[in-house]
Amino acid sequence: MHAAWDGDDSPVVGVVDAETAAIDAIEIDTALESVVADADGTITSGTLETVLAAEPSVLVTGGEATLSAVARAGVDTPVVPVGPLTGIESVDRRRLPAALEAVLDGRAVRRECPVLGVTLESTAGDERDVPAISERALFDVTLITDEPARISEYSLRDRETDIATFRADGVVAATPAGSHGYASAVDAPHLSPSVDAVAVAPIGPFVTQTRQWVLPTDALTFAVEREESDASLVVDGRSVGAVTVDSQVSVSLADSLTMLAVPDV
Repeated sequence: MHAAWDGDDSPVVGVVDAETAAIDAIEIDTALESVVADADGTITSGTLETVLAAEPSVLVTGGEATLSAVARAGVDTPVVPVGPLTGIESVDRRRLPAALEAVLDGRAVRRECPVLGVTLESTAGDERDVPAISERALFDVTLITDEPARISEYSLRDRETDIATFRADGVVAATPAGSHGYASAVDAPHLSPSVDAVAVAPIGPFVTQTRQWVLPTDALTFAVEREESDASLVVDGRSVGAVTVDSQVSVSLADSLTMLAVPDV
């Protein structure tokens, strides 16, 4: 969905500190301060928790990891993503003051990016008391063997219908944004932002000629049918748990993250 963003009177601009690397940090310089002051606004910066406590009108994030953290937090505050981001319409760091001026003037356009809900849970019934793990993904969800070149057997289901069973090093499901990143390296289809679907592809398949899929985001299930090595669940680049033959991973649409784009800057 694309629609204009009207902005707020006396806006609060929240600049979220990068979580992983200084290279992704946003410098609050005099040019940025001047733009916000001209809009009768204020700037707050710090960790995501600190920034959200100030009830910002708009968030500014640098880098993929910080943007992913915002998606995990489930915020409904619109975001201006900064820096080179594959699959995301972002702002060049040098053009941030001009872009933020356009945002605060109400010249930005909303882009709704899907966020996936991911659940890892045991299928062993009452035999194991293993709590489910719930995560959110803005880019991709990956099941991957922990040892390189140790192939396991994976299954894929869509709305209780068997889609495929294949032997591979892993499998990835990517949102339209994520389909242009790691998933593209394993030949997953590139998806338009306007498509309500995920791109799914095996990683290092045992059979060279394998299928890739474009599937709806309402009820996907992944499982390890036979394991020759431990497998991990990786969500937006973060390892979140172990996947065994006694567990399954469910993926469905959770909500969306609103991004603000300024096409003329």
